[in-house]
Amino acid sequence: MAQQCKPPVFTKVPCYLTGKLVLDTDRERIKQKIAQYLVEEKGYQIGDFQVDREILVESEGQKALAFVDLTVHIDGKSLMIVRGGPGSVVTRESGTVAAARLLEPEYIVPLAVQANLYDSSLLDVRKKKAIAYGWENIPSRSELLEMTLKDWPPPRLPKEREPAERQILWSYDTHG
Repeated sequence: MAQQCKPPVFTKVPCYLTGKLVLDTDRERIKQKIAQYLVEEKGYQIGDFQVDREILVESEGQKALAFVDLTVHIDGKSLMIVRGGPGSVVTRESGTVAAARLLEPEYIVPLAVQANLYDSSLLDVRKKKAIAYGWENIPSRSELLEMTLKDWPPPRLPKEREPAERQILWSYDTHG
C-alpha cells in the first residue's frame, strides 16, 4: 500500500497593514517587517500603502502575475514601490525597476526599494540604478514627498520600451 503524503501546513499571520490573515512565507515576512519599519520608524501612515498590486506579464503565450508588495500611494500618486525577496537585494534590482516602470500606465513610479530581511536597495527608477543601500537609507515619508513631488509628474514609459520591461519582469518573477 502506497503512503499518502499529508498536505503541507501553512501558518497564517496577521498583516500589519490590513489585519487580514496571510500565509507566513519568506516574502510575506519581509513585507510585514518593512511595513512596520516604515510606519514606526520612518513616519508613514498605514493609509499610505497599497498592498500586493498586480502587473500582468506575458511571454510566448504564457501569462503570469508579478506582484508589487507595497506601493506608497499618497494624494493619488504612487511615489515608491517596495518588493521583497530572500537573498541578495542586488540580484533582484532589475526586476524591481521594471515593476516600477510598468505599474502605472501614465508615469514611471520614481523610487523603488528591493528588500530582504536585513538589507535593502533604494533605486532611482528613471536612471535604473541604486542610489543607497540599507534600510536606514529608505526615505522617511517627508523625505519621499520632498524627493518626488518637486519634479511631478514623472515621465511616462515610452510605449516601445514596454515589451522589454515586461520581459525583464517576466524573467525575474517566473525564474527566480
